[in-house]
Parts: sequence; C-alpha cells; structure tokens
Amino acid sequence: MASLKFSHSNGNPFAVTRHVTPRSTRPTRIGFKIFASDNHSEPDLSVCVNGLQMPNPFVIGSGPPGTNYTVMKRAFDEGWGAVIAKTVSLDAAKVINVTPRYARLRAGANGSAKGQIIGWENIELISDRPLETMLKEFKQLKKEYPDRILIASIMEEYNKAGWEELIDRVEQTGIDAIEVNFSCPHGMPERKMGAAVGQDCALLEEVCGWINAKATVPVWAKMTPNITDITMPARVALSSGCEGVAAINTIMSVMGISLDTLRPEP
Repeated sequence: MASLKFSHSNGNPFAVTRHVTPRSTRPTRIGFKIFASDNHSEPDLSVCVNGLQMPNPFVIGSGPPGTNYTVMKRAFDEGWGAVIAKTVSLDAAKVINVTPRYARLRAGANGSAKGQIIGWENIELISDRPLETMLKEFKQLKKEYPDRILIASIMEEYNKAGWEELIDRVEQTGIDAIEVNFSCPHGMPERKMGAAVGQDCALLEEVCGWINAKATVPVWAKMTPNITDITMPARVALSSGCEGVAAINTIMSVMGISLDTLRPEP
C-alpha cells in the first residue's frame, strides 16, 4: 500500500517522504502519518450483538421511522442494519394519537412568538394501528429481508397473561429480538404501562420476570431518562434476564398554555 508520511527530517517538521507499507499496517495519528490507499473495497461493518448478525451497527430506533411496512422497508433499502418497530400493544383501540405531536415552551411572556424556545414536549403515543396489521407487516418484512434484523417493541398493561400473549404473537412473525418499552412517559401510567414500570424497580423486576420466562429471542429493556438514577432500573432489568438495555425515550418537558383558552399550544 502506497502512503505519504509526514516526518521530522533534517530539522524540517514538514518534510514529506514516500514509502511502501505492508497492507496489514493500520492508519494512525501517531507520528503525523497520513495513508493514501488504492484499495477501494467496502469496509466490513458487520457486528454480532446478542447473537444477532447485523450487516452494520446502525439501528433505527422505535418511533415514526418504524410506523409501518413502507417506512421500515425504506430503512432496509437504504442500508440500515436493523429496525426497531414502533411499539405495539394488544389493544390499539385505546391509543389515540393527535397531530401535531410536539409542543414548545417559550421563555418570557407565555405564548410570546418572540421568546426563546426553552422546551419541547413530545406527546407521541405508541402505535394506534391494529396489532394484526403490524404483525402481518413484520412477517412480510422478514420474508423480504431475511438478512436484516427486525426488532419488535412491545408494551402491555400490568397483566402477566397479556404480556405472554403479546410476546407469543410477535415471535410468531419471525422477529429477531424484542425491545420492551419501559420508557414512554405517555404510556398510560394509570394502567401501569411504559415509564410507570421503568420508574418502579420492584414492578420492573416482576414484569421482566414474566417477559424473560416467556421470550425465546433476545430481550432489550428500554429505559426511561425521567428518573433520578437510570442505572438502578437498568441493573434490575439485566439481573432479571434481559440481554441488554436501550436508551432512551422522551425527556419530559412542559408546553406553552394559552391563558385565554387554557389550551396547550403545540
């Protein structure tokens, strides 16, 4: 491999010498070396995580880019190594997404159009599409892209049978791993879903026990940042059988409120 080397020669710190180096030599910043290679082959970016062989380590996080078959297919077509689909639950009928799904908070006078934006609130919920529709699309994606990693993100109420049914149904589609949503701050906390579990280590340990006793694919627990010490639930998830943790979900904020109508201002 031909290379150029910047070296301190004859007292001149900018002298340039040309030499041939073995192909096994790796580029380094030490000694001001700069390598110019005529080898134009693609680098090997493949990785293996929890037994999942990915063509590269770039993964689409659960959210709008994993909403449906079309956008997930596009991600694979553009070269992403893995996609984590938008979170699904057994009953999508209880989910009502709105548009727009972001609200801003400005400094200064409430509602001032000139005030600096100091906060963003994400009010996006989990998938509001029927579970059967999402499962059908998971199966189609795995059929078309068997070499890519598809990860199902799931969230369910505080119900062992419900978790077991959801895991069984998503695994039947051929997905490669499961991400458990313990992080969504809008995940119907009154039903003990989402961050309501991720913020309660005792509850988290119990639910992780149910999940890992049922799942046959790797399980990653998605952590919430809205907690004093994120390492506590992360350790609980790992000690309860999860292969890994994913971080993070929405950071909570507040939004502007119209003082005339008392309505939020997304």
